[in-house]
Amino acid sequence: MTTLENKNKKYDFSKFRLQVTRNIARAPITESAYTRWGYRNGRRVSNDDFTLDEINAIIRSGELESYRELSSFYYRTNGDYRNNIDFLASLPLYDTVVIPVLAAGKGSHAQIIKDFERACIFIEKLDIPNTFNYITKEWLKVGIYNGILREDGEDVVIQDLPLEFCRTRFKDFNNLPILEFNLHYFEKIYDEELREEAVESFPEVVKKAWRDYENAKKLIDPWVMIPAESGGICFTFINDQAPLLIASIPQLKKLEDAVGREEKRDENELYKLLIQQMPIEDGELVFPLDEAAEMHASVAAMLSGTDTVDVLTTFGSTSLESLQDTSAATQSNDRIKKYRDNAYDFLGRSSLLFNADGSSTLAYTIKKDEALMISYLNVYETWIKFHLNNKFSRPGLTFDFEILPTTVFNRQDIQQNYFRAAQYGYSKMFAGVVMGIKQRDQISLMDFENDFLKMSEKMIPLQSSYTTPGGEVANEEKNNSSGQKTGNTKKNDDLNNKGGRPELPDEQKSEKTQANIKAAG
Repeated sequence: MTTLENKNKKYDFSKFRLQVTRNIARAPITESAYTRWGYRNGRRVSNDDFTLDEINAIIRSGELESYRELSSFYYRTNGDYRNNIDFLASLPLYDTVVIPVLAAGKGSHAQIIKDFERACIFIEKLDIPNTFNYITKEWLKVGIYNGILREDGEDVVIQDLPLEFCRTRFKDFNNLPILEFNLHYFEKIYDEELREEAVESFPEVVKKAWRDYENAKKLIDPWVMIPAESGGICFTFINDQAPLLIASIPQLKKLEDAVGREEKRDENELYKLLIQQMPIEDGELVFPLDEAAEMHASVAAMLSGTDTVDVLTTFGSTSLESLQDTSAATQSNDRIKKYRDNAYDFLGRSSLLFNADGSSTLAYTIKKDEALMISYLNVYETWIKFHLNNKFSRPGLTFDFEILPTTVFNRQDIQQNYFRAAQYGYSKMFAGVVMGIKQRDQISLMDFENDFLKMSEKMIPLQSSYTTPGGEVANEEKNNSSGQKTGNTKKNDDLNNKGGRPELPDEQKSEKTQANIKAAG
């Protein structure tokens, strides 16, 4: 077929998509991922769940596309899997600090303030807490996130890119993965107007590559690199692009199967069989067969509204039997606990995180997760630091950037650390950010409160051992008009002080201490 005929022929997207997914995957796509397990055009055809054998085979195959399909399926259908991904993505609070790095004697004060403010506005427009919470979920779910940074004046937005048309193989000198985009994406848009609109929404490097691709009658390589300076975004650990929790899915599947079996056992426990035996005397039936049949029909009619009881008519005495021994209930709970513990062992965290029955070990589990998420925050820091310097740096002024390690669990402790550091002269900006106040808001509030409202003159602190001369509360002891001492010492002021070591928070108490407190009632 000639090139012209090929151009005029209607595009078969199903064949193309299969070819593209093969190109994207780091490992070859084999028959097992698309034929044996019922895939069509990269999507699972059957609505049935994956079997345990299929899951194990996918994980052993090392195929990224199959990994991502399996992980996305479990994110949609399995509550435990989804909860773990959502928890990790929502764990950091994404508190950010822009740090101007000044060279001595360079740059005017006004210009530095202006550039710093522009950098802060860029960070605010990114809406980092919401944007990176979403990106982190996608990254954890499929092992990678691809997108484009689009800017229109001061407006900033991140546009998602379809996973099957993206790949990354290299890093640039800023340690950022380089995004590669497949131009075949535009060929799936048959309407020419819509296709042109889609092309115009991409960076200039993609527009030029598409024009060259069309003019060369599609004989050139369809993959185009979109570097970070052109807006390309690729967040991944380039040497390991598999979903983070993929290895836990077999154990989650076993847990699902075990729960299904236990539900069946519970149904059997409720199910009863009413056996009525017709009497026999001297080897002869007391009731004729037609009367026995009538008796059976009457009992069956009486129990017709009860779906957990069936009737069996035979000859002899009558008894009510259960299909399952009720003593199996305890064993059933033990089996479920075993499967759940195994599943969470493979997830890498304690099941107490979602079903807590103690707090001493839970704190250490959370610290482990906090440490895990720092590696993701470091990638975001590198990307944002590059854009701050690419857009706002000037001779004598560069920018550093930090995402503080604050989480919903450690915020109070980190606040205390930063406040203590501020008392010794370290950054007050960090102390404000860790309270959830943006940098520009801090400056605006301080100017408004001090310069406009004069609150620093009106807000007079109460007298205490920290504000009175001498710094000792004991010095406040004076004779009253009757010559008696007031006795306003610190010891007498604290009437609730019982002495001894202060009580530890619950999460720092040992399991034995927790058990003793619970036993004491």
